[in-house]
This record gives sequence, C-alpha cells and structure tokens, in this order.
Amino acid sequence: MTEETLFACIGLQEEMRGRIRAFEETFDYGEVRKELDMLRTPGDWEQGLSGLKDRLGEDRDGVKILACMLRCCLKTWEEYEKRGISQDIFTATMKCFPRFIGECEKARGSMGFDRAFWTPRQLSMVLFRLGELEYEMTEKDGEKSVSIHIPSDARLTEEACRESFRMAREFFRTYDPDYAEAPYWCCSWLMSPALKELLPGDSRILGFQNYFEITKVFEEEPAYLEWVYQIKERECPPEDLPENTSLQRKMKAWLLAGGKVGEGLGVLKPEAFD
Repeated sequence: MTEETLFACIGLQEEMRGRIRAFEETFDYGEVRKELDMLRTPGDWEQGLSGLKDRLGEDRDGVKILACMLRCCLKTWEEYEKRGISQDIFTATMKCFPRFIGECEKARGSMGFDRAFWTPRQLSMVLFRLGELEYEMTEKDGEKSVSIHIPSDARLTEEACRESFRMAREFFRTYDPDYAEAPYWCCSWLMSPALKELLPGDSRILGFQNYFEITKVFEEEPAYLEWVYQIKERECPPEDLPENTSLQRKMKAWLLAGGKVGEGLGVLKPEAFD
C-alpha cells in the first residue's frame, strides 16, 4: 500500500493531503524511525510520542505528527496482511484520522489534528473498528477485557449494535483467542444515568445504554462538554453553554438546576450477542 492509496482508502481530506505533502518536501522520516516504531509498540507509546514531538518541534495544527502517524499506518497494514485481517477492517479502523480532523475543525473552526495521544492504539493493533463500534484490547492485573468505544459517526440502531457485537466476538475468536471470552465494558458519558431524565424512552442512546449493566458512575467527568456541546475546555459554566439542540437545552437546564451528567461504567450483558 502506498501513501496515496492510504489517503484515498481512508478518505483523508484534500487540504490535509496537501499540507502533508508540503511537510514531506523537507522532512526525512528516517530521522524518526525509532520513534515511529515505538508508536506501534504497546507500552512504548508515551516515550515514542514524547520523543517524536521533541524532534518535530512546533506543530500547532498537528500536521507534522499526523503525517508521521499516517506513515506508521503503512507498516501497520503490513501487519494486518501478515495476520490475514481484511483491508475493510483496516480501512474502517484508520478512518479515525479524517474523523478526528473533522471533529477538530468543528470544535475550533480550522482543520487540525489533536488526537496523537489516542491513535497509537490503532497503529499498534490493540484497537479495531468492527461495524459501528470500536474495540480495544485491555489488560489490568493480569485480567484481559475489551473496552468498547463509540465513534462520533456510529449509528446506534439495535440492528447495527448487535451486528457489531457479533462481529467483535467472531473477530477475537479468530485473531486473538486470548480475548475470545473476555468481558466487554464501556466507560462513556453515554452510560450516564442522567440521560434517562434527558432523553425520550425510544432514544437510540438509551437503547445502547440498555445493553450494559451500569456498575459505576463518575459524576464529575466533563466529557459530555465535548460530545454534546463541542467544547474542549475541561470546565465551562453551565450558563455559558449553547442551546442549539434539544439535548443541549435539556442538559443545560438540568445542570443549572444542580444536576450532574458525568459518565458511567457499564459491563456488556451476555444477551447483547444474541
């Protein structure tokens, strides 16, 4: 796979393609080979990112580190081929890059890349998009589990969610049997119990939430600010929140009345795979 083929298959924005090409005219990836290899190695991400940022210097819009990560994608594709994982799964997984660029543009009004802290998961093949959802292999104290992430473009219909759950179970049985029977969990603002007060009963978000047994609630987590209000600041006074959608208005009123949103931790129920 060439760089141009990669850009085409993931649908990278034309503006970003041009900016990456301009960067590459004066940059030698050989100078950061060690750091790029570390980005594809679980456990070495932070050191690799730190070293890469030091070498790249000022990178306010994230184009330099984006270019480096997309160069890593070419090596990751070689690993997909070795393991026999389809290009469809590779493409779906790596479309996170243009999606994050679009989210950045929506939040700040200009195109950029600000998720370098996250995308080593995709590059090192511990996170895959399978249908509408993403699945990350995790391990803590020797216990393996699968963390479910909800991309911003996911369609949370019952059919789409169940198909994604089934795809994940089959994927891990085939490509990483150590995770074949691992529990699945999700920690997200979409798991917040407060949403039952803010959304109609037939809401797809609530339908998704019902696949999980909520085991913990973190009332002070502010992630909903980014996903509901497109505000990246960790703190924002409720009275300053926008009211452009029904959910924004209801959530703002809830917060002004002293309510909490936060996020919840849910464990996927076995019947979700049926």
